[in-house]
Amino acid sequence: MENQCTPLPIHGKNDYCLCDPIHGTRIGLNATRQWMKSRQMGNEKIFGPEDAEHEIERFERTAKFVVWRTPQDREIELLIPPTVYPPRKDTDLLAQTIAKLSDSGGKRLLEIGSGSGAISVFAAQLGFDVTACDINPFAVAATRNAAVTNRVVIEAREGGPGPNNDGSVEQWAGREPFDVIVWNLPYLTYEVESPVLGPLEEAALLDTDHKGLVARLMAQLKSNALLKQDGFMFLLVSQNEIGRRARSVCLANGFAVRTVASKTFEDGEQLEVLGIWKPYSAAETTYVESIESTNTELLNSTAEIGTMLQAGRQTSGHGRRGRSWIHEEQAFAASWVIDEKRGVPDPNQLQLRAGLALYEAIVATGAHPEFVALKWPNDVLLRIEEQTRKVGGILVESSSRGKNTRIVLGIGCNISSSNPHKEGFSLAALNELLDDASTEKFTPIIHAAVASWFEEKNGMGPVKNSEVNTLFEATFSNSIPLLGAPIYRNIEMAFQELKPDGNIVLVDGKKRTFSIDDGEDIRWTKCSLD
Repeated sequence: MENQCTPLPIHGKNDYCLCDPIHGTRIGLNATRQWMKSRQMGNEKIFGPEDAEHEIERFERTAKFVVWRTPQDREIELLIPPTVYPPRKDTDLLAQTIAKLSDSGGKRLLEIGSGSGAISVFAAQLGFDVTACDINPFAVAATRNAAVTNRVVIEAREGGPGPNNDGSVEQWAGREPFDVIVWNLPYLTYEVESPVLGPLEEAALLDTDHKGLVARLMAQLKSNALLKQDGFMFLLVSQNEIGRRARSVCLANGFAVRTVASKTFEDGEQLEVLGIWKPYSAAETTYVESIESTNTELLNSTAEIGTMLQAGRQTSGHGRRGRSWIHEEQAFAASWVIDEKRGVPDPNQLQLRAGLALYEAIVATGAHPEFVALKWPNDVLLRIEEQTRKVGGILVESSSRGKNTRIVLGIGCNISSSNPHKEGFSLAALNELLDDASTEKFTPIIHAAVASWFEEKNGMGPVKNSEVNTLFEATFSNSIPLLGAPIYRNIEMAFQELKPDGNIVLVDGKKRTFSIDDGEDIRWTKCSLD
């Protein structure tokens, strides 16, 4: 095979060498020993100096020749040295996601953690202008070798998201922004007693960064022109604690996030690809000190989809059934144009998505899920001092314009209040849980959360109703201990299920079931206000 390297005897030892066909260099044991000891594997709690020598022993192994098949059943030839992550089922899922992109010709793509180079070669074959990076120099060499072997052009660099002393963004990504960024994120959690493949191999699967690699990347996306304004990123994660936290980290940094692909394997492992982008990048966001109603203003305007109108105070803000919106000392109040097309979207789906957006934004702001409740169909409450009180709500309104229907979403959330206890009821405010709560912090997070559930973004695919229902039911079910038992027709009941149409089913003590289509018909035993 062209450019293939084999172990070479040097001074009586098998010194593994991988040819770098681009730069004509060889990487051997002596260089590896110096490199690994200088880095001490980054995190001494996990990989200490003694691991360097253990890892060096693994270099006695021979590189493996692998043929990986793309989603189009094309063969990509790879030479995979020790310590480099080979293509596996997660590689296949990420490749399938990239293959669905309709427009790749000439667009710039960055693969972080290129490993064997399989995804980078595949993307180059699709027509992308590919840059690849990896913190493992053997992976960089393998990627360069894969490019030459499979006759594509890839710029492979050493480095990746991490502390500044690991290299600047310009070192591993260059200076030009990208249309697409992909990363098969290390998704295993570290366990002290668990055996590992070896520090470099395990680094492909294990997030050892004390800050968290997703948080590190989000910070670099915000502070550098790494992603084009209308670009997006695919992040492959496992549906474990790290994967679940990744969604909140993206929102906390002002990026919209959506599951675009997922798969459960025979061994029970669940992987998903998150799509990440800058929310409503082409639409305007406007702030006014005072206005009668943000919803009314946008309903009567010609503002495009994605436009956000935020007000410091609403003088005629309103909720469902004409209720007045009570504006606390510091409150977030804004509306978005979320749709305008023929026909009326499913109103129940709009309510569920809006409720999830507000719930996820509050959690991403820093509130622990243990104290945040999502109440069907769209209210969010906080558990404070043995009381569950409403912190925010949703109002979806529409108006007809010829054959089209304009949909506006309004969201209100109390940020701080010196007197949350009103006559006859009590409200909650974020500052009761979070010392640093502010509208300035909350605004980009809720904007990203709304886009996550409503924006029609190229490359992201539509939000499926079944996925909305599944996540809402799980979140709502977990919230019931904070809400208490539902009371319907003055009878205490139990929640049974969320129906596909968005209504809920309650069951009483006699096993009779009741389908409920309006949240106003239910009271909850632990809630101070419904």
